[in-house]
Parts: sequence; C-alpha cells; structure tokens
Amino acid sequence: MQNIATINRRQIESHAERTRALNDAAKRLVQRVLGCWQHDLSRPFSHRGRTYRVCVKCGMARDFNPEN
Repeated sequence: MQNIATINRRQIESHAERTRALNDAAKRLVQRVLGCWQHDLSRPFSHRGRTYRVCVKCGMARDFNPEN
C-alpha cells in the first residue's frame, strides 16, 4: 500500500509538469502573436521556395529577402 506522502508527491510532480507545459504553450502563443523582439538571428535558409532566418534564442522564423 502506498503511503500518503508518495501519492501527494506524485500529484505535485504531475501538477508541476502540467503547469510548465501550459506556461510554455502560453509563451509560444504570445511570441507568435506579438513577434520576437530578439535580434540574434541565424544565417538565411531556403526551403521549398521560402527564404527565412531563425531566432537563435526562441526559434521563431522570420522571412528574409535575398535580393536586399
């Protein structure tokens, strides 16, 4: 039989995992809506006719015009 402390610890760990997941999802949503303010971008990449650069810190992609 499991004791109450073990059950409580598992519930707390499970709650903490769900909270982290929700916080990460909310953070990604805000970044998508408002955009990324960081300017540490990678070199330009081209894939399937799209050229873009990626923020090294958050991973958000920004379109890149190779003609400029």
